[in-house]
Amino acid sequence: MLILGINTGLNSSLVLLKDGTPLFGVQEERLSRIKNQPGFPRLSIKAALDSGNFSIDDIDILAIAGKSSKIALSREDDLQKFHNRYKEIKKDWFGSEDKFLAKFAEKAEAGIRLISRGAAAKAPPARLEDYIAELGLQKKERRYEHHLCHAASAYYGLAREMSDKKHLIFSMDGGGDAKTSAVYVGDSGKLNEIASSDSFSPACIYAHITYIMGFLPHEHEYKLMGMAPYAQPKYAAIVRNSLNRFVGFDASNPLVLNNGEKYKGLRNSQGSVKQALIEDLFKSVLNLRFDTLAAGLQLMAEELAVAWIKEGVRTTGIRNVLLSGGFFMNVKANKLISELPELESLDVFPSCGDESNAFGAAFLAHQEQTPAGGRSQISFRDFCLGPSANSDIEEAREKYSGKVSFEYAENINDRIVEFLIRKKIVARASGKMEFGARALGNRSILASPDDPRIINKINAAIKKRDFWMPFAPALIEEDLESVVRVPSTIRQSLSPYMMFTFDVKPEYVERIIAGIHQADKTARAQTVNADLYPDLHEIIFKFRQATGIPAVLNTSFNLHGFPIVLGACDAVEVYLDSELDVLVIGNWIVTKK
Repeated sequence: MLILGINTGLNSSLVLLKDGTPLFGVQEERLSRIKNQPGFPRLSIKAALDSGNFSIDDIDILAIAGKSSKIALSREDDLQKFHNRYKEIKKDWFGSEDKFLAKFAEKAEAGIRLISRGAAAKAPPARLEDYIAELGLQKKERRYEHHLCHAASAYYGLAREMSDKKHLIFSMDGGGDAKTSAVYVGDSGKLNEIASSDSFSPACIYAHITYIMGFLPHEHEYKLMGMAPYAQPKYAAIVRNSLNRFVGFDASNPLVLNNGEKYKGLRNSQGSVKQALIEDLFKSVLNLRFDTLAAGLQLMAEELAVAWIKEGVRTTGIRNVLLSGGFFMNVKANKLISELPELESLDVFPSCGDESNAFGAAFLAHQEQTPAGGRSQISFRDFCLGPSANSDIEEAREKYSGKVSFEYAENINDRIVEFLIRKKIVARASGKMEFGARALGNRSILASPDDPRIINKINAAIKKRDFWMPFAPALIEEDLESVVRVPSTIRQSLSPYMMFTFDVKPEYVERIIAGIHQADKTARAQTVNADLYPDLHEIIFKFRQATGIPAVLNTSFNLHGFPIVLGACDAVEVYLDSELDVLVIGNWIVTKK
């Protein structure tokens, strides 16, 4: 059974599932080179079919995440919704959109220009049905509700003992199929929704404040999360109290989120009540310090998420919890949830924004084919499912021979360790590309984490990221509990996809200082399994043996504002456009002439 799961929303994506096992997965942005590319994943479908020499006729089911037929043509379509909302507020307040508050739109528009570089001219508007008809898959399509896909990705992907334990699954994001959150019980391979909401969720509030602060909503929320620990807690609490006026729980069902009596009848997708809430929200945050606003927002999000999960456990008695939906990309909230004594176990689906709904749709389609009473055959562990870095190595060697030298090394991992010991910044493009937002070593920039000066060096060399943002450490999973404090809830799953932060033990803070948050001394650690990622495991192990440092700094291999590199040609282009010391592609060491 060959199932093609697709997400056609923001950060459109695809996963190819064969007999329950993912064979290939990629986001359209990696192929189009347009960050967070939405829409129908044409390029991804071609790449998936090419990956296994399949034809479109080989596809048994086209599983679509979401019920909507509307197709976004560009990232600007999503951002325009924000522009329109705040344009109305400006007109109401000032009678003109060209006065005081125009600066907010200017900041966001600058971001649009950044993400649109290299974009092709817009195609004519089309509905999803048009694309499906082009493929000839009308009779094979199945559509699944947005939050059900989020829940399915977590339940079928992460619940190893579906037949033996009940799981409680929470999903929250900015919205999909008229819902912004939902709660499910997973039992014996089946999902049952027990609560849902279409309120203006905490994820929506996070997105709007991201916009108000001049960042790109549905993309830069992590920057506010990274900024939050720098503010003083007492001031953050004041902002939290103000924001709490806009969120809460339904009195009749505390698993249902709402926006309070003032905004009764609010629907997230439309209406004057939503516009009134947004205007009140805007008023409440004007003239606040940027760091205090970020901290208060994060505090609100954390406390509400914790209260929601605790109530779910209390209501159902189920202590094995799974999380999905874009809100739970918030690794600091996930940390607090993992520390709850009410929980027995916790896991978060990797890169759990809408891009991962392609997995949920494919899993649901596969599960529907499982005979009644049969055990699911879904197998999910490896998240490196994209094109190989070596797929265009010969093209790169010919194309860039005048600018770089290529040296083949049998002992490539030993050479990488040597570079790291010498404090070199190494860009590594090897094996299959990671799916999702996190670089897991195959499209990563690696460095020794023991010197804080490497942070500025990497930013100057390539990343150009905001100065307050932390990098992350990668360490072999056997060492995790030696370096950080690991809650009992995640001792089985650990952190292979960097979906949690951890408190670093005091004796290791200075040894991995460049890989932790400089304000709160937490680390968004990646645990590297020897079976799944043998090369990266060997690199870290040998680096630790040589230096006593138990981790390497790991950040994504991309230029600021652009997707992670795809293959050899992309890797060399970025290398030439940066000040990276060394580039490794498979077994090839690339250096500038």
